[in-house]
Amino acid sequence: MSNKTLQLVVLLSRTASPEASLVLESGQVFVEESNFIINPPDAISLEEAQQFKERYGGEITVLMVSGKEGEKQLRVALARGADRAVLIESNPKEEEPTSIARKIAEYLQQIDFDIILAGDFSTDGATSQVGPRVAAILDIPYFTKTIRIDQEEENAIIKRNADGDIETFCVPFPFLVTIPQGLHVPRLPSLAGIMKAKKKPLLIKESNELSLQKNLHLYSYPHLKRRQTMLEGETQEKVKKLAKLIKSLQ
Repeated sequence: MSNKTLQLVVLLSRTASPEASLVLESGQVFVEESNFIINPPDAISLEEAQQFKERYGGEITVLMVSGKEGEKQLRVALARGADRAVLIESNPKEEEPTSIARKIAEYLQQIDFDIILAGDFSTDGATSQVGPRVAAILDIPYFTKTIRIDQEEENAIIKRNADGDIETFCVPFPFLVTIPQGLHVPRLPSLAGIMKAKKKPLLIKESNELSLQKNLHLYSYPHLKRRQTMLEGETQEKVKKLAKLIKSLQ
């Protein structure tokens, strides 16, 4: 590992800026394209990757599953110091955690990587699922709420926040970490960085280039029939009525 250039992959997503004005059109929320930004927790994970690179060296690839418009946010990441970018094109109907994680994992299986970094959550869906799902598919260790990554010979030393306690792990490469919000203040792109970003490689892959089975990400929620029952009377009487009602539902 000492003679190898470490490959860091940062998973990015795009979300509406907290300052964006939301507009309702035909019952749907519409956000102007100019109001989309890199998901803030993902921007913090990119900053952690940059600080690791400054200490130990390495190359940073930023990876996003998005429509064509995601290229704008990837260019911002390149301007902030990432070495290359990959956009896996998708459509809004495919943008749920299971599908996104499968696409990311399948692409990563085709390349060399040592560390995968992701934000703890996205500010739109807030599912906190994509990073752990990717690690599960790739069958690699993952650590949530990671606050520091250091390299020690052939391994990495990981510190994570465990509800106020700090846990320390020694783990071989590769692995995945999620970075908590507030750990860093992401650096702003410099003028030189913006100019260099125009020449850095940005690979665009269409969904049909990946061999995912299309039906794997399809799902639906069961139809629920709800009813409301008001229980009247004294407490003891209501308890008896409730017990009888529960039994009738079994």
